Amino acid sequence: MNAFIVLLVAVLVSTDRGLDGTWVPKAKWPYAFTTPLGDNAFLFWTLEPPEITFELHVRTRGYVGFGLSPTGAMTGADLVVSAVRDGNHSFVDMYAVKNARPFVDTQQDWTLLDAEKANGCTVLHFKRLLDTGDCDHDIAITTDSVRVIWAYSDNDDTLVYHHGLRGSRTVFLLENGAPKKSLELPAADLLWMDFRVPNVTVPSTSHNWYWCQTIPIPRLTRKHHVIKFSPLLDKKHYVHHIITYACYHDLDPSLHHFGFECYSATMPDAYRHCRAALTVSDVGGDDEFAFPANAGVSLGTDSDPKYIMLELHYSNVDRREFVDSSGMRLWYTPNLRQHDVGVLFAGETNVMDQVIPPGTTFVTHGLCSGQCLRRGMGDLTKGIHVFAYVLHAHLLGRKIQTRHVRNGVQIGWLGKDSHYDFNYQQTRSFSEERVVLPTDDIITECHYDSSARKNVTHGALSALDEMCFAILFYYPRVNMSWCTSHVPLRLQADVVGIPAGDDKSVWQYQKKPHPALLSALGRVTWNATTIASLQQLQMGRQRVSCESADGHRLIEASFTAEYPVFTALNDNDRKCPVH
Repeated sequence: MNAFIVLLVAVLVSTDRGLDGTWVPKAKWPYAFTTPLGDNAFLFWTLEPPEITFELHVRTRGYVGFGLSPTGAMTGADLVVSAVRDGNHSFVDMYAVKNARPFVDTQQDWTLLDAEKANGCTVLHFKRLLDTGDCDHDIAITTDSVRVIWAYSDNDDTLVYHHGLRGSRTVFLLENGAPKKSLELPAADLLWMDFRVPNVTVPSTSHNWYWCQTIPIPRLTRKHHVIKFSPLLDKKHYVHHIITYACYHDLDPSLHHFGFECYSATMPDAYRHCRAALTVSDVGGDDEFAFPANAGVSLGTDSDPKYIMLELHYSNVDRREFVDSSGMRLWYTPNLRQHDVGVLFAGETNVMDQVIPPGTTFVTHGLCSGQCLRRGMGDLTKGIHVFAYVLHAHLLGRKIQTRHVRNGVQIGWLGKDSHYDFNYQQTRSFSEERVVLPTDDIITECHYDSSARKNVTHGALSALDEMCFAILFYYPRVNMSWCTSHVPLRLQADVVGIPAGDDKSVWQYQKKPHPALLSALGRVTWNATTIASLQQLQMGRQRVSCESADGHRLIEASFTAEYPVFTALNDNDRKCPVH
């Protein structure tokens, strides 16, 4: 079953708490990963491939359960249900076909290691294979996003309705890289600098709002390396993402006292050249992210940025006015590392030319072509080492995958999540770095579901609009920040029957689609034929956008590239028997 993994955790709570009130595992060995599940539950887990071991705690005197589900509900769930009664433990592998009582699985694949109930709490310690081979009723645990859901009975030890004692949380159960380790540096050699927006007033007029502010970087007398970063969240509920961009050019000091709505008519042109990202923190992300031991972001030299630009995206769904002072902390050291870190955006150019038809599923293909990579890397023939990534789309996004193509063959993935969650985006490390050569191609595919929409969705900033890109952290840094592409809107209009007309301004780049174009798209009959024609264009000739660190074009604006012909890897590596 290829479903968005969800953990149905109708589970347990430890009888033990530390002196600081945190959860304490019962097992004697340390767990690599932990996450709270609301106020009354906590999950510990560790990986010992091909197995995964859990310790699950919930405050309950009744039954508990745990599983994987496509949606967070019972339908399609692969789960276990456990109860501890009079010292006897039951632990049953089950599956659900609808929101009703689950069925017992004929293949029992979860193994209970230990169970305990005391002082109104239950603790379960258990394991399973990452892929049990039961494709009919079990879901494989992969590097995809995982929704953890839990439901439990307050005092019954038989399987009854949970009466609202449940919750949901997305996590990554199978991390791409090793768990983060503390930085072994003397306290005197680990410094930090904070960058915050100064009490910006977020208006109630929009449910999505972007704010940009430039801030001088404190003067350093010699080179330092930023070795990790952490978001500073004031109004955490409203901040969807924070990006720090490097400004490699001089800025008018008078601009530092003011911020501006990002990419609006009031935003100074000087801001628009701050295009090279230094750090990225998205909703649901970690408290901090550490770079590899051999690399860091360079600060303090003549060729390094003198200013940063904070970009904050606020998701103000309840449309209330509030004041925020969020930002980013950069941890840095004079103990230099071997390489300088860079960040590359690869995917779909964020312009109105991105068109997603309504009422269907649709896939866009953003091409970072070898022509752009060669221009950006210059004489760096050995290429760059990609060590981490963030995948990004908006509310229609269901699946994102970034293909790494060399000499007509896909050699791997530069990011892949078949169960993308807009509200859970993290910077994720590769267990093994990927080397990207100047002659390679990078293709980012975004799979959308617009079945609930009646109008076309375009590429733009709002969460109700769309985006599609992979943010790649790499070393050594080169003079390249964006490598994207898009199908020209005029080509898309042709295949859905919209005439060119005499007004050329309809087709010019602008923040929002021209009213005449919106009207024409609204009159299109979206059927299997028009959607298929539009989809076919995604794998044809595309206009490439290739930018340097200071926002200048590395390739002329009219440059186009053919979508490469290559042998692709299978999206799903799971091997299931044919019945």
